[in-house]
Amino acid sequence: MDYAFQFVIDNHGIDTEEDYPYSGREKSCNRAKLKRHVVTIDGYTDVPENNEKQLLQAVATQPVSVGISGGERAFQLYSKVRTNNQPQHH
Repeated sequence: MDYAFQFVIDNHGIDTEEDYPYSGREKSCNRAKLKRHVVTIDGYTDVPENNEKQLLQAVATQPVSVGISGGERAFQLYSKVRTNNQPQHH
């Protein structure tokens, strides 16, 4: 995600999918929309893995993005999702 965040910063923002949809083919840039940026960010911070205190601080002050590593075979082939109202602390 860091590369995506840095792209948004370096390009001074991005447009929405609705205003500038992906077409799957090479086309020329719509110059009328070149400087119109709907979403901008000015920085980001990585929260260390398994650091609940820093995660709580981040959630209290800003939006939080979460990445899940799906490379493990057990994750790719799971068949049941555990659901209940109890937190799962590992």
